[in-house]
Amino acid sequence: MNPLFALVTYGLKHQWIVDPNPSLHKLLQLYNLPLSPFKMVDEPIDLVMEKLLDLGFDLGLFEPNTLNERDAFEAYLFDFVMPSPSETKMTFLRLYQQNRRKAFDYLYHLSMDVNYIKTKRIAQNVSFHYPSIYGTIDLTINLSKPEKDPKDIAKALEQKDVPKTGPKCLICKENEHNYDNARMNLRIIPITLYKRLWHFQYSPYAYYNEHCIILSDDHTPMKMCEETFHYLLDFIDYNPDYFIGSNADIPIVGGSILDHDHFQGGKHHFPIESAKIIKSYQIQDLTLSHIYWPLSTIRLTSQNRDTLLKVSKRILNQWRTYDHEALDIISKSYGLHNTITPIARKVNDAYQIDIILRNNRVNEVYPEGIFHPHRDVQHIKKENIGLIEAMGLAILPGRLKTELAKGLDFILHGTIYPELAIHQPWLNALKQSNQVHNMADLEAAVGDKFKTVLEHAGVFKLNDSGIQAMDKFIQNCIQ
Repeated sequence: MNPLFALVTYGLKHQWIVDPNPSLHKLLQLYNLPLSPFKMVDEPIDLVMEKLLDLGFDLGLFEPNTLNERDAFEAYLFDFVMPSPSETKMTFLRLYQQNRRKAFDYLYHLSMDVNYIKTKRIAQNVSFHYPSIYGTIDLTINLSKPEKDPKDIAKALEQKDVPKTGPKCLICKENEHNYDNARMNLRIIPITLYKRLWHFQYSPYAYYNEHCIILSDDHTPMKMCEETFHYLLDFIDYNPDYFIGSNADIPIVGGSILDHDHFQGGKHHFPIESAKIIKSYQIQDLTLSHIYWPLSTIRLTSQNRDTLLKVSKRILNQWRTYDHEALDIISKSYGLHNTITPIARKVNDAYQIDIILRNNRVNEVYPEGIFHPHRDVQHIKKENIGLIEAMGLAILPGRLKTELAKGLDFILHGTIYPELAIHQPWLNALKQSNQVHNMADLEAAVGDKFKTVLEHAGVFKLNDSGIQAMDKFIQNCIQ
C-alpha cells in the first residue's frame, strides 16, 4: 500500500486535518504519482517515513542521502499533514486561555508526534548518577545529536557563495517552517516578557524533560542586564510549571550560542535545587542563602517580586565590578570578566532566583580559563560549563561511550588501546586503586571527575577563605 496514504491517515488520526484530499493530492504530485481516492492505512509512522524517505531519494527529491538531509525532507513531509504555524499559534492561545497546562501539552506532543523532538535518538543517550558531597549529580553521555556528515559539509561548501537569506542562526524565529535547517515541522509561540517580544519553542535534542528555548524576536547578542530578571519572573508567571535560566553572556563561561539572546527552560528538577544551605540572610520579606554548591551560588526566595528584583539587580551590579586578587577574581583587564548565570523557578507560592557568579579570565597557568575545567579533567569535559551543567546535569561527549568500554577492558584485563591516550593517566590510577570492577564503578569515577569540573568553575571555593569572601560580598550587597 502506498505509504502516502498512511502519512495522511496519521494526520487524520491526530486531528490535524479534517479533509484528507488536499494533503494527499499535494503529496501525490510531489512523488509524481497519479491521483487516487483516499484509503485509510494504519501503519507505524516510523516505518512509513523510512519508506517515503527512501522513495524520495530514489526519485531525486533530495540529496545527498545523509541523516541531515533525510531529517529535512522528513520535516517537509510532516508539514503536509500537520497544523500550519498560524493554526498552531491560534490553537495554543485558545487552549492557554482555558488551561495553561493543556496549551503546553498540545505544543509539546505536537513537536514529538512530528519528530521535531527526536525522542528515539534521545533514548540512545546513556544516563547515570553520582552521589557527590554536594548531592546527587546527573550525567548524560550525549549520543542523540548527530555529528556532521562529510557530504553535508561538502554541500555547504558548494553553497558558500550563494547569497544567504533567512535565519542568521539555529534559534532565530525564521527557522520556523524552514527547509534548510530541517525545521519545516518546527512550530513556535510568540510571548511577551517585560514589554518585549520573545518566542517559545521546544528543543529538538532535549537534554531534560520538556526542554524549551525562549528566544529573542531579534537576532541580538546575549546580554546580562537588570531587565534579565524581569524576563525571568515574567516567564514563570506565564508558566509556573517550568524553570527558566540563562547562559552567561561572555565566552568561556557562556553557552554555545552567544550571538542570539535566549533562555532555556523546562519541567525538570535539577540537582542544584536540592543543595544544602551554608548561611542564610533575611532582608525584609526575602530570604537570601549561600548554598553548598561547587559553583558559587546565591539563592533568593520571596513572595514579593519587587524585593526579589531589587536585590537581584544589586547583586549583579556589585558583582560586575567585584575584585579579589588573592582569589584570582579580577573584574576587568583585557575585557569585562564578571557576569552571572541566573535561574528562576516557583517554589510553592514564592519566586526563587539562583544567581551563579561567573568569571571568564585566563592566565598563563590556565589559558583555557581560570574558572573553567582545567586540563587534568578535560579528557572528560573540556567544553564551557553552561546553564545546564551549572545546575548539575553533565552533558558529556558521545565519544565517551566507547572510550569507557575500552577503558574498563584496560582496567580489568590490561588491554591497550592507543585511542585512550587522553585517558591513560586517569585509567592507570584507577587500575592501581583496584576500586573499579564494573561499568558502574567506572561511571562513578566519571562522576567524581565531573564534580571536579564543577569545582573548577566556582569563583569562591568552598574553603574557609572562599566562604568568608562570599559572606563579605553578600553583606556588601544587602547593606
